[in-house]
Amino acid sequence: MFKRIVLLSLLLVALTGCIKQPSSTAVPTQDEISQTDEQQVTLETPTAIQPIPTQTLQPMSTWTPVPTIDRTRPLIQSPTPDVPCNHAEAGVPLDVTIPDGTVMAPGEHFTKTWRLENVGSCTWTRLYALTFFSGNSLSALQTNFLIQEVKSGDVIDLTVSMQAPQIPGVYQSNWMLSSAEGKLFGIGRNGDAPFWVKIEVVPAGTATQTPTPTPTLTHTAEGYLAGDVDLEDGDKFDLDNGILNPDMETQADLNYQYDGTPPQILSVMNGAQWMVYGENQPAMGDCSAATLLANAISFTEVPAGTYICYRTSNAALGRLLIEGFEEGRLSVSFLTWSTP
Repeated sequence: MFKRIVLLSLLLVALTGCIKQPSSTAVPTQDEISQTDEQQVTLETPTAIQPIPTQTLQPMSTWTPVPTIDRTRPLIQSPTPDVPCNHAEAGVPLDVTIPDGTVMAPGEHFTKTWRLENVGSCTWTRLYALTFFSGNSLSALQTNFLIQEVKSGDVIDLTVSMQAPQIPGVYQSNWMLSSAEGKLFGIGRNGDAPFWVKIEVVPAGTATQTPTPTPTLTHTAEGYLAGDVDLEDGDKFDLDNGILNPDMETQADLNYQYDGTPPQILSVMNGAQWMVYGENQPAMGDCSAATLLANAISFTEVPAGTYICYRTSNAALGRLLIEGFEEGRLSVSFLTWSTP
């Protein structure tokens, strides 16, 4: 009996351990309750949003309606360029007589005629003239007044009597027109270019042969004429033909003066131009590109070895070399290339 009571007691104890006891609930303090209430209020109360100030936009530009085009309005005309008063143009043909390169005998007389058109706005009156400009005048009268009026758009043939020089060589005579006020004008885009006659003088009876140079001169492969010359005070020299003190002073290109102030002066004549190039020998292209002037060159000591580029009165390019000076005599050598 006692054993049964003990077993029953153990069984009851085991059953009691298997039953889950409810956990005890902790009682919150007053501070915890207060904090919980504040958090709840914070979560339930919406955050106050600060308003963002708005900015008033300013218009960038004001649109203006385009007016309707008046279709009846006349078309805009391009301005007409001003026509110069005095302007000539080459006629057809320009060289009515004596084309360039015509062969002449020494002293031969001939008549040269050019055909020109008046493309300016002014009438050429009988006070206008055909005027010698540069080169060799070929013994022509240097001012030849027109024998008739030439209105704008009209064409006229201008004629002048000339004579070939006595010395063989190539000669060019440049001419222009002059207004009643004496202002020169010519042909070309700007109306400032001369027109010319160019002839070749050969010894009598050799019109079909190549002219023979004088013994002191030599033809060269690179040039037209070359030689040496000694200049004394007052000497003049023709660079186109290699002639010292030519019979006609209008043929001379170079003038030398000595024993003055300054002691020595070289100057050009009859429309010739030149420029001191320096110690290096210039080629034809160098002289062609050089800026040539008509000023005199003066010096107290002879700059031996100095080269000078030149353009003759017949428009031929060349170079001059100062060789030296001795007893009042200036020695130079020259090379004149073919006329362009």
